[in-house]
Amino acid sequence: MSEASSSRLLYRGSLSLPDSYILLDGLTFSANLLANKDLLHNPLALALESMRGRPSLRLKGTELLKNICIDPSDDVCMDIHPYATLSRVYFENMLCLSHLSPDGRTETGVRVALGDTDGPATTEILIFGKIHSSLTTPSLTIHVARIIPATRAPRPDDPTPRKPPQHLLTRTQSIGELAANTRIKVKGDDSEVVRRAREVMLHLPNSKPRGRGKDKERSSAGFKVPTLPAKKTNYAPEGDVFGPVSDAKGKARAVDEGICDIEQENKSIIKKFTVRHLDAVGVSKTHPEFKELFGFVYRGTAFALRATIKRSPVSARALEMLVEAHIKLYVTSPT
Repeated sequence: MSEASSSRLLYRGSLSLPDSYILLDGLTFSANLLANKDLLHNPLALALESMRGRPSLRLKGTELLKNICIDPSDDVCMDIHPYATLSRVYFENMLCLSHLSPDGRTETGVRVALGDTDGPATTEILIFGKIHSSLTTPSLTIHVARIIPATRAPRPDDPTPRKPPQHLLTRTQSIGELAANTRIKVKGDDSEVVRRAREVMLHLPNSKPRGRGKDKERSSAGFKVPTLPAKKTNYAPEGDVFGPVSDAKGKARAVDEGICDIEQENKSIIKKFTVRHLDAVGVSKTHPEFKELFGFVYRGTAFALRATIKRSPVSARALEMLVEAHIKLYVTSPT
């Protein structure tokens, strides 16, 4: 492991194997401070430090370096404790027995996930070996890199990137200044087309609501609602052999009203006579059979006078005789 003055500890723990309870322990991830002066802008260092407190990271398997894209600029290394025998044997078999690429890296690496899920938000790292030449014997250093999405090659259906118009780039103002609510003057501003457009915009019709007393001030170009034709009231009534139609209707209506008034008055007199004669024989309004007796006497008397009840007022003498006769039918003796 590197010296404490030139490296920073990021994570210390183990790797959990898939479908197994065995842990590859004794692993230490550290960042080289000489190459990483600003760790706040190092995504891999921040991701590993966020894993502190977790006993293990999830090992997903082996991966060929040529099949994925990695970001080697993070410059993070991994060290194995001398007493972690299982971990040393595993990485020696995976890295030391792998072929080397032209850039000195092993062709095979170990893929590790920094999280419990496999979504796009989970950071994945690759542990691989890199040859380190020295004066005595070349050695293999274990490096860690962040796996990044592969860059897609351009396709024929991709949109062509567009550049800003050349006249905007040649002006003294920058593109940001032009976009900040500034008005760009077009060449030929005083042309005939621009002049006509300005006149149209300046003489737009006023759409504000107007008061009720300003009807005379409305423009002739405004929308006007046509007025309804006045009703004709001075026309001559239609003639008929029996006289004007309107007069005949008025007379018929007057006759109907007179008949209704006579009938209502006669019925009111029958009701009064019925109540008076029932009370005389001891059947007052508080009697339990008053409603039934009143109904029978009133309807019988009105039915007996049906021929004259609508034409003329009934005679009081005849009315008394009919009411007394009906009461004698229903009331045999005073109650």
